[in-house]
Amino acid sequence: MLHSPNSLVPPGPPAFFAWRVALLFCAPLMVNGISLLYLPALLRDLGMTDVEIGIIVSLPFLLRMIGMPIGTALADRVSDRAIVLIWSAAVSLATALVLFFARSFWPLVLFYSVQSLFYAPFVPIVESLLVSGVRRWGFDYGFLRMWGSIAFVVSTLLGGVLLEFYGGAMVLPAMAGFFALTTLVAIAAPRLGREKPRERLGALGDVRGDNPFWRLDFLLVISGAALVQGSHGLLFGFATIYWTAQGISGVEISFLWTSAVIAEIVLFFISGRYLARFQQLHLVLAGCLVSVVRWGLFPHVDSFWSYLALQATHAFTFAIIHVGIQRFLMERIGDERGASAQGFYQFFVSVFTVATSWASGFIFQAYGVQGFYIMAIIAAAGVACVVAAMLLQPQSARSGG
Repeated sequence: MLHSPNSLVPPGPPAFFAWRVALLFCAPLMVNGISLLYLPALLRDLGMTDVEIGIIVSLPFLLRMIGMPIGTALADRVSDRAIVLIWSAAVSLATALVLFFARSFWPLVLFYSVQSLFYAPFVPIVESLLVSGVRRWGFDYGFLRMWGSIAFVVSTLLGGVLLEFYGGAMVLPAMAGFFALTTLVAIAAPRLGREKPRERLGALGDVRGDNPFWRLDFLLVISGAALVQGSHGLLFGFATIYWTAQGISGVEISFLWTSAVIAEIVLFFISGRYLARFQQLHLVLAGCLVSVVRWGLFPHVDSFWSYLALQATHAFTFAIIHVGIQRFLMERIGDERGASAQGFYQFFVSVFTVATSWASGFIFQAYGVQGFYIMAIIAAAGVACVVAAMLLQPQSARSGG
């Protein structure tokens, strides 16, 4: 089913809205399934050092701090958000083709930076389209967001098989192909136009004239979730390299990444029915707490099956936090600023992720797998932020927020 069973869905969504939005998640997450997980293998094949790999894999997160707020703010101002999606995908495809000719550090840095800058607002704008569909017509957020994760699994499995046969050489052709698909689905994106600002007593700050993005409790929630997302930097940068050194095959590595996303898919699938009863900050806090445990245990496991079990906790360290944050943004921010809200949150995710990704080369070089203890400390800071935000809401103790 495409709609929440308890929703009253008014007429009016664009034709095939649900599936068009689902495809908008699928294509870019297939790109991410290759670039995020397997680009380090290509860089290693090209002779990059650990520090150089850390720098290059941090570029998307660094450039998001510029590209996301600009792109998402622009999307809220143009006649339709799909316009920015098309430009984002088309320029990303062009740079993916240029990367075929970059084989040394500085050319890679240059062209990958351009791609990262223009690609940055794509997924946050798609998130805003989906949230608009949830708010206006009652679509099930978790069910539609789940398809992007399924696509990520497909590309991850495909990437693992290709890595086994072709090594890092498979990365650029796969990225270019999926960027071409991303451009096609952007052209087919549903057009929602711009919603006029409304008085929304539930969105704090909108009717009072102050900026809700800069309220202390809002900032603490966003920062706490973003710190935990940033704590994944060492995993994404060096897990494939570490597992390979441990004797785990390329196909097994693809299953390790896949197990995390399958757990994420299950969480998204059940979120509409089983998580609605929980207050959104409790969901975020639960994910933050599990993150501390996940990174603390990582140096102590040493087999494929134990890594597989640990990867399944991604349902909490990413998915449950993501559902909680989307519910939080939907409650606090109006539809007319939906893309900007997504960009604001992702800006903070990028700040913390680029810091950990940039440092991950030095951390892994100095401490190896023991560096995950540092990630646990970062996740603990996220826990502290969310708890502080909950304490700043005097109604939370009495009425659940």
